[in-house]
Amino acid sequence: MTPLRKPKCLKPGDHIALVAPSSPVSEEKLAMSLNSIIFLGLTPVLYPSCTMKHGYLSGSDAARAADLNAAFSNPGIDGIFCLRGGYGVTRILNLIDYDNIMKNPKLLLGYSDITGLHLSLNQICSLATLHSPMPTRGWDTLDPVSLKSLTDQIFFSKPAGPAPNIEGESIEIINPGTAEGRIIGGNLSLLTATLGTPYEVDTRNKILFIEDVEEKNYRIDRGLTSLALAGKFSDCAGIILGTWAECGDPDLSSDDNLTLREIFDEVVKTV
Repeated sequence: MTPLRKPKCLKPGDHIALVAPSSPVSEEKLAMSLNSIIFLGLTPVLYPSCTMKHGYLSGSDAARAADLNAAFSNPGIDGIFCLRGGYGVTRILNLIDYDNIMKNPKLLLGYSDITGLHLSLNQICSLATLHSPMPTRGWDTLDPVSLKSLTDQIFFSKPAGPAPNIEGESIEIINPGTAEGRIIGGNLSLLTATLGTPYEVDTRNKILFIEDVEEKNYRIDRGLTSLALAGKFSDCAGIILGTWAECGDPDLSSDDNLTLREIFDEVVKTV
């Protein structure tokens, strides 16, 4: 397995490219993003896609890809933070200059739809990336545990260490054992959307992390089943399942539905 290259740590004053490779953001969210960067003592640099809108996309495919390529090429940029997820990253994966990124590795941060970039940069460029709250979240309002985790990862090179205890977010083991490996993965919808493409997640001997939000249970079942049929659960070293915030089917009775735990037991645990 090719070792991942970890980009350099950031330091106060570093210049951060803000890009919008997926869906557009409102003026309010854009202002919140600028405040988030400044809150951490960094210098925000807005790229054109941040203020673009093309239907449900933040600009054309060419414009969104150009921002990413330009940010990696610019020697004055120290990190690249995505504003939000939504939809659109998969449309630009074949427009990204991966050779250039390998020559100019930098910290890329985001989650949700940004999973597509995590997968491609991890596998094609052997570049470690950060699955993290994005600046539109408002980093000055993050809970202390999340804020410390974020700043530890971007400003320091020390290993993350044990998972922190978060009130109301207990860690449950559904299949005991030990596992060691590189963590890869992200949003379930993107993991399934890239199956059969050059950017398909490679789970061999790795720990697969899966999360999603605001999804109905049967859609989660379908996505996990797709990963199971593709062999992603049988060849990985271990699996981490996220919180699944706001997922469920409030309009269905228990007789007409399966719980997430039942889905995990039947689709993931039994592989």
